[in-house]
Amino acid sequence: MSHPTDVTPARSRRRFVPLIVAALAAVLVSPLAASSPAAATTGLPTRTYYENYIGRVILNTVNHERAMHRLAPVSMSSQLALSARRHNVTMARFNTMSHQLPGEPYFTQRIDATGYRWTWAGENIGWNSRISTAAVVQLELMMYNEVAPNDGHRQNILNSHYKNVGVDVYWDHTHHKIWLTTDFGRL
Repeated sequence: MSHPTDVTPARSRRRFVPLIVAALAAVLVSPLAASSPAAATTGLPTRTYYENYIGRVILNTVNHERAMHRLAPVSMSSQLALSARRHNVTMARFNTMSHQLPGEPYFTQRIDATGYRWTWAGENIGWNSRISTAAVVQLELMMYNEVAPNDGHRQNILNSHYKNVGVDVYWDHTHHKIWLTTDFGRL
């Protein structure tokens, strides 16, 4: 299930920055238990081993895509991952995919709340009810292979300004969905 890409401008602390915000149907996962210390201190559901594993797979996939364009790799940021986790849990609670849900701050404010002081920021979100690592990689490849003018996900993936990323995968047992949020940033 695909959704149109949104391109939304946002203000940086220093200047007006075009900010790409994208949405697409996502994919993923299978529940295997493990603990996440960050989740334990935030009141969020603990990330499973498999959710963490898929996050690393997506990080590697994004960096491979960037390398094909001679772009520097992005590194995982625990702050961006926390922002992504909070958003996934909120989307699951509402069973709605959106960059901003009722009572939730705009995604740049969610990132601010983690202490990450961005100068550039972007977000890709999605969900799927298919459950496999291959399905998540296929989603990332679909985003990467988008063509203009509907290529907001691709623009986020290949944005040379981004230095960090936070990938979060959340298994929503209530709605049998996997939520995927990828927050990109630069300090």
